[in-house]
Amino acid sequence: MRKLHTLALILGCSIFPGAVCAAPIKNSASKIEPELLKKSALMIDRHVAGLYRSKDLEVPEVVDDPIFLRRSFLVAAGRIPNLEETRAFLETDQSDKREALVDYLMDSDGYRSHMTNWLFDMFRVQDEFLRLPGYPYVEYIYKSAEGNKPWNQLTSELVSATGSAWENGAVGYYLRDLGMELDNLSNTMRIFTGTRMECAQCHDDPFGEYERRDFYELAAFTSDQGPINHEVWEKAFAPLAKNGTDNTDFRRFLRFLDEWVHVSALASGGAGRIALPNDYQYRDGDPGEMVGGKTPFGKRIRTSDRSDSGDSREAFANWMVGEENERFTATIVNRMWKRVMGQGLWEPVDEYVEADKTVIPALTKDLTRLMIDLDYDLKAFQHILFATKTFQFAANSEAFASGLPQSLNGRQLERMSAEQVWDSLLTLSEGNPDKLEKRTFDDGVYLFQNKVLEEEYPTMEEFSKMILSIKDPEEYYKTASELFGLITGKNGTAEVPASGKLRGGDTSLVYGEGLLSPVLDGPARASELQAPTPENHFLRTFGQSDRVLLESASSEANLSQVLAVMNGEVENMIVSNDSAAIYQAIDGDIEARDKVRYIYYAILGRPPLDEEMKFLMRDVIDGSKQAYRNLVSSLLSTHEFLFIQ
Repeated sequence: MRKLHTLALILGCSIFPGAVCAAPIKNSASKIEPELLKKSALMIDRHVAGLYRSKDLEVPEVVDDPIFLRRSFLVAAGRIPNLEETRAFLETDQSDKREALVDYLMDSDGYRSHMTNWLFDMFRVQDEFLRLPGYPYVEYIYKSAEGNKPWNQLTSELVSATGSAWENGAVGYYLRDLGMELDNLSNTMRIFTGTRMECAQCHDDPFGEYERRDFYELAAFTSDQGPINHEVWEKAFAPLAKNGTDNTDFRRFLRFLDEWVHVSALASGGAGRIALPNDYQYRDGDPGEMVGGKTPFGKRIRTSDRSDSGDSREAFANWMVGEENERFTATIVNRMWKRVMGQGLWEPVDEYVEADKTVIPALTKDLTRLMIDLDYDLKAFQHILFATKTFQFAANSEAFASGLPQSLNGRQLERMSAEQVWDSLLTLSEGNPDKLEKRTFDDGVYLFQNKVLEEEYPTMEEFSKMILSIKDPEEYYKTASELFGLITGKNGTAEVPASGKLRGGDTSLVYGEGLLSPVLDGPARASELQAPTPENHFLRTFGQSDRVLLESASSEANLSQVLAVMNGEVENMIVSNDSAAIYQAIDGDIEARDKVRYIYYAILGRPPLDEEMKFLMRDVIDGSKQAYRNLVSSLLSTHEFLFIQ
């Protein structure tokens, strides 16, 4: 019989050094120093404990090891612990194993993957924006999560983005809302400053603090998002457009150049002024009047209403991330608190509340200062939150009765997100999902299926630079014709069939084929799949956002999810899959009771209760393969599996 304790000792050296090897635990998870980590976590706990004392309440007890283990994995790494990780944690007596576990998680690829999902949802990342390539934007956000880019830097790069998307992926932030500049601004203010201004887009907000002119004065900073050298393309295309239909291969090739090169680039860095709409109805401005940029809070900055500035988005970005803009820092503090603790210090998180009006003003102010001191390192900030006793609290009904907010009273029962469910199932089927294939990015110039201009233009960035540098329409037409001939063997001026096939050839005219990161054929974490997944995918069934509206993911149950668990993906991936990691772990000369324990460890992160074990050994487990399958299927259908405690 295998001994559970043996593997715990083996893993102890790599996950929990102090358990066996007596090696000191090193904090390699983030830039934060151990002393600052401990000091900051203690600061938070003292503030929270003070609130409990002020209400004559006992500070809550901390949860037991199994709940802490599973809670930490799901919140930090977006998945349940695998069997080895569960055994290593539960079966070691290391006194500081909780701190070691947090270090392990924050230094894992699981953290990066889970954070990628969060950013993808926050910025509504898609592989394609209508006919435009979302690929550069996907890569930019992906790499930002991978590199733990500071929040103020990420914000600044997105808000000030200009140029070609192939050179600066952050431009995708604006291309994502092409033709909807005002809606984009509303989203910007909600995401980064917790300020709701969408009502003021159409009228003075009777329930808010902003008027319609305030909105347009902000919109002036991000206005003028037109493409680069589009007039050159239009003049080059004009002769073809006059010939009637627009469905020949060469015309479609020119359309491709327009959408993937010109429209995928922002010519201006922001005009700094904008015209009031034709239906403007207030005395402080006239319809069509040009107004300059003006910020409504924080450090007041302005732009001229008489001439374009050309760089107003950069000025807007500098204002956004400046220390004088308290809303910017407070909003990301609150978003991170909600991400770790389950509920924001104030709700909704995108409606800013002044520090003095929060439950613990001193805590809010200290957290805001801490974020600044950490240079907006979200990984380090979250590491501190995970290191607190507050994160470990068990919910206290007396505290609820006293009016204590959920954000300070233990993490409440919460259903897993679609991504957490998917990645947890992968853990059961593959063992360690962090080692699965990652998304790859290739910026070669794929203009047609299986056709790459490798020698002439090795990358799409170089290709787009060449196209955008052409100022003369005749030269543009000539260059486009030569490129078309180079790829297809046909003269661009000749009429060719519009069937999608070249006469005498088998090259399909699929523009952009291969530019998007390919969908992985094998199992992969949610962060590595198509963004978002197709409507019929498991992730969408379980509520993954369609990335159209802000924070539109859902955790609501539905009948399709029941079917997916009973006889869909869960059945195929795990229950009836003999090669699943959970079954491989119980294969061999292992006693039935230990097999049951393994299954509970792997799925629920805890050992079975005595009464559960007695029942199973008496009425369920008969030594057959089907008996263990039935147990796996039953546990995967429980609320305990699908919820975070």
